[in-house]
Amino acid sequence: MANKYRLEGEAPRFSFRGMGKIVVELLIIVVGIYLAFALDKYGERKEQKALEKKYLQELMEEAMTNLEELRADQQTRKHQLVLFGKLLETANRQVAEDTLRMAVKELLINRIFSPSDVVYQDLTSSGNLRLIESDTIRKTIIRYKGRLARAPITENVERRLIEDKLEPYLLQKQVLSLLEPMEDMDEINISEQQVDRIIRVLLNDRQFLDLVYLRYNRLKHTIYFENPVQRSLEILISLLKEEIRAKT
Repeated sequence: MANKYRLEGEAPRFSFRGMGKIVVELLIIVVGIYLAFALDKYGERKEQKALEKKYLQELMEEAMTNLEELRADQQTRKHQLVLFGKLLETANRQVAEDTLRMAVKELLINRIFSPSDVVYQDLTSSGNLRLIESDTIRKTIIRYKGRLARAPITENVERRLIEDKLEPYLLQKQVLSLLEPMEDMDEINISEQQVDRIIRVLLNDRQFLDLVYLRYNRLKHTIYFENPVQRSLEILISLLKEEIRAKT
């Protein structure tokens, strides 16, 4: 039978029962902390997954809107290219008068691609771009932005050509107000026959043909440099659709 009493000065005896109780209590504390930490990490991870999916969906919607606008811009540019080619062909073949009128009006119109990047700016400014797990999607976005940065350069070259060359030339010839309006104006009363005569006179001027030639070539450059932007958007949308489908 164990002695419940000990003499004064005698060293305390080691108790396995007491030690075991302490160990169990420590284990309960450690497990509790671990579970709390794991639940917190699980909740944070779940929130990040939901936020990533939201961003993926918003990125796709923004990219689809931008692609639709760019396709419309490129289609208009290609139509303009055909019309400007008709102006340059008049020296060698007969071109319909209504085609020439349309072409001259289009000479003064420049399409500017103005994409939305609200979602991308939100991702980068908030540091949430890291939430996009797909490395391929992140690289495609960066590639798209790099190509997009070149687009305004060629568009501005076209704009300057119109503002600095074409419009001053037509002003000097005193025909700008007669050729530029896209709709009838009460202040300008001129028949199609008069417009046709003005255009025929212009087509006999070498300087005008040179300006048309410049406009034609600058437009080709714009189409050429914005085609890669369109391809990047198409690839990005395809990747985003796959990623969203995989996470659904």
